[in-house]
Amino acid sequence: MSLGLTVLGGAAAWPNPEQGCSSYLVDDGQTTLLLDCGPDTMSTLRAETDYHDIDAIILSHWHSDHVLDIVPYRYGLVYGPGSLPRPITLYVPPGISRRLDELAAALIDADDDPRAFWEGVFRIHEYGSSSDINVGSFSIRFVETQHYVPCFAARVTHRDTRRVIVYSADAGVVEPLIDLFRGADIAIVEATLDDHGETPRQDRGHLTPEDAGRLARMASVGTLVVTHLWSERDSATVVARASTQFHGPVIAASAGMRINV
Repeated sequence: MSLGLTVLGGAAAWPNPEQGCSSYLVDDGQTTLLLDCGPDTMSTLRAETDYHDIDAIILSHWHSDHVLDIVPYRYGLVYGPGSLPRPITLYVPPGISRRLDELAAALIDADDDPRAFWEGVFRIHEYGSSSDINVGSFSIRFVETQHYVPCFAARVTHRDTRRVIVYSADAGVVEPLIDLFRGADIAIVEATLDDHGETPRQDRGHLTPEDAGRLARMASVGTLVVTHLWSERDSATVVARASTQFHGPVIAASAGMRINV
């Protein structure tokens, strides 16, 4: 049984040419987990698998480049061909259930119930740093990152093989992530910034390629996937910069890319 990562999108802020924003599939052939659901997720997701077959979705935080395609996903499940055998479980950070209702309210008639927009399609649960959740073959735990809004990195462990995939989401410093990332087979780490400029450490919300490489080295991961990248930045340069800090395999996320462990 092989644990696999498929990149659906790894763009930052808005879609790049031929690549949408943050979204990653983790699967073992039996259980399929979707990490984040940024803009243009659905076009790549539909090319990879049946969108009815996702067992659970985890949203890391309430920024548009990580969540917006949850809306077309909902419309596809309601109006698209085929039937949904059961609502898909949607895990969200604290307070995001309310934000989902506010989003629904902006899309429906004024007299309709926003909560009904999601009912029957998604079963919404909130999680936090103390949460441990199980989805089919996977156990998932979280740690809050340093970001501009509450944001959570995730560690996905395959319970049978003990293989691990970790995801940084958006983060400004690496130290809170080291224990969560320790010994992971694949680490998906954002590398958004060229540099931190004069931003004080406590105010940082994103990482540089060197930060991503340093995290991978300090946590002794197997393979580093750098992501959350602008198309205007040469991905080979990002990989090279991360490799100055981490001497294992470093790969730039690209839509449709799959890695098995």
